[in-house]
Amino acid sequence: MNQILKNLKFLFVIAVISFACTQRESKNFPGYPDRSPDPDVLPGFQNPPKGYGNVPFYWWIGDTLTKERILWQLEQLEDMGVTGLQVNYCHTDTGGASYGLTYPSQPTLFSEAWWKLFNWFLQEAKKRDMSVSLSDYTLGAAGQGWYVDEMLNENPDLYGSKLEVKQIKVSGGKRFETKVPENLVSATAYKIAKGKIDAATSTNIKPNVKDSLLAWNAPAGDWKIFLVHRVTVKTSFDPMNPLSGAKVVEKFFQHFEDHCPGEAGKGLNFFFSDELTIGIRGFLWNDKFATEFQKQKGYNIIPELPHLFADIDSTTYKIRLDYNDVMVELSEVGFFKPVYDWHTSRGMLFGCDHGGRGQDVTEFGDYFRTQRWMSGPGADQPGLGQNIIKSKVASSISHLYERPRTWLEGFHSSSWGTSSEEVAGAIFANYAMGFNLLSLHGLYYTTHGSWWEWAAPDNHFRQPY
Repeated sequence: MNQILKNLKFLFVIAVISFACTQRESKNFPGYPDRSPDPDVLPGFQNPPKGYGNVPFYWWIGDTLTKERILWQLEQLEDMGVTGLQVNYCHTDTGGASYGLTYPSQPTLFSEAWWKLFNWFLQEAKKRDMSVSLSDYTLGAAGQGWYVDEMLNENPDLYGSKLEVKQIKVSGGKRFETKVPENLVSATAYKIAKGKIDAATSTNIKPNVKDSLLAWNAPAGDWKIFLVHRVTVKTSFDPMNPLSGAKVVEKFFQHFEDHCPGEAGKGLNFFFSDELTIGIRGFLWNDKFATEFQKQKGYNIIPELPHLFADIDSTTYKIRLDYNDVMVELSEVGFFKPVYDWHTSRGMLFGCDHGGRGQDVTEFGDYFRTQRWMSGPGADQPGLGQNIIKSKVASSISHLYERPRTWLEGFHSSSWGTSSEEVAGAIFANYAMGFNLLSLHGLYYTTHGSWWEWAAPDNHFRQPY
């Protein structure tokens, strides 16, 4: 297995050469491709540049963390083609909104003792030409007790909201009354003609709402009422809010630069976002959406909101496309781009394994548009997976938007019996499908007396092969 890891140096320098052809701008940072028009590739084969190699998920859980054990493990990893070490924390099976709460450890995560240990770890890894980082896995979602909850508690406007609808059929010619949902945004009635909605009869009945009660004298005929209302989800944050990206940076990423001064782009040159969970899907909404929509599309979205929930006329699909375009644009500007800019301005790679991994193109409103704000868009391949959809979506984003790397998280849960031959085969297959940065999932600080594991195997000094 050690030889396989050493050979990864050779494998991933190929990515430097092949990917350089698709890139324009030159970056003199570790892990960025050589973008000169006529690179001399032979030196790269003989001595791969910094930033090209395995970036393991280093699980700091189980036994108490000590400098002695970490140092011994760093010594085992030298000359194995390891270019970075990403500290990870798994979750328990209790508590938490998205999954169990983070597994406790000693020293406590983000305590003063932890920061001292992490800074020491950074310096020791740096001596061995390795960078370090911390994954946001188990940490980066509302309801998990970490920085997202902190920013929401300080800024309640950051809670995510979405539109829902209550639809009611009404027979006209008499008075109709109903209690309306809280946070009503619009109340619209349409006449039903021959079983279909007559868009020309659109009637704003919101002025008929008083003290949460709608009272309306419906004209003769059959009518359909749409009560569109806003629902706030307290286990989510609003990516359209212009504070969202800035606050995630402030509460998470910036702490590392503050505690490790001068190391951004050096000993601290990457972060990896794992399974991003905003906590809300659907027709996102906030106080500024209608105003921003008017600016971008030139008409008022409020009277047209029923189109989001029903096929009303030939304009319905245009309205939905306009809504989605504005929602995604605001999410890019509010959340995704500020986080990307923080990293790239410091020469740091920002990779990911997000949600549906490109198998749901509507995730975050538009998977391609939002995930272009990663310098290493990527996906996981569990087992010894070779899922071409995940591969080609991630690599296509990298090529279309000229991002430097395509990030592979492989190959968790392939079990302790996984052989070197199988790992090498899966790596080559995934490289051929577009990945060119590898994070081997398994590197355990401890197996805690041989009973603890997290999606085995450990592809490094513990693997029996």
